[in-house]
Amino acid sequence: MAGGSDGASARTALVIDANAARDGRELVDPRLRHADAEVRLPRTSEEARTNVRYFAAQGYRVIVGGPRAGAAARATGVAAVRAPDLAEALAAARR
Repeated sequence: MAGGSDGASARTALVIDANAARDGRELVDPRLRHADAEVRLPRTSEEARTNVRYFAAQGYRVIVGGPRAGAAARATGVAAVRAPDLAEALAAARR
């Protein structure tokens, strides 16, 4: 779980399209292993919608990256932070 700079505990979730979360031949970019957030890497649009809805319902701050995850946030009406790429998603998670 991510902690805010004011000491409050804010839970953060990253929902990043699986293909956007790769690093070369690695299935998961190593930076995601060290993210202070729950991470989901949906492979399909349905998985992305499920992940986004789940985390929003649990009160997480949701950050989405990739076309599937972004479309899932729009389709479900979740006010997610949208990141254009993995680096920006990780930066948003640290804020």
